[in-house]
Amino acid sequence: MKTLAALALLLFTITPAYAQTTNLTGKWTGTLTRTAPDGQSQSIDFMFDLTQKGTVLTGTAGPNAERQWKIEKGEVEGTTVKFQVQQPDGPLRTFTLALVKDRLQGDMLAERDGQSFTTKVDLGRAKAK
Repeated sequence: MKTLAALALLLFTITPAYAQTTNLTGKWTGTLTRTAPDGQSQSIDFMFDLTQKGTVLTGTAGPNAERQWKIEKGEVEGTTVKFQVQQPDGPLRTFTLALVKDRLQGDMLAERDGQSFTTKVDLGRAKAK
């Protein structure tokens, strides 16, 4: 019996990451919230249009459907999502998110000219119209 339990545990631990059932493909909407050093918060609407194939994530991200920028270096590992967005003439934005109860939540780090800031991200699947 111990051998059977050990074999089951071994098979569970070597299951490849691409066997995940999570699929992030679709539109996601929500907010980015930045808190300034003085404690003031500012939230802006934001959206993702994602395509997931295995562990590779592509698509676009931006404040609305008309202003979207290409996702680069997108990867999904379990419930962790990482990608970058380079806005023309804007900062490099690095998203590090987790899928939590069907919401993508985490941080966006924006970097430009030696300056950086972090913004909280919270997006959910867009409702079908």
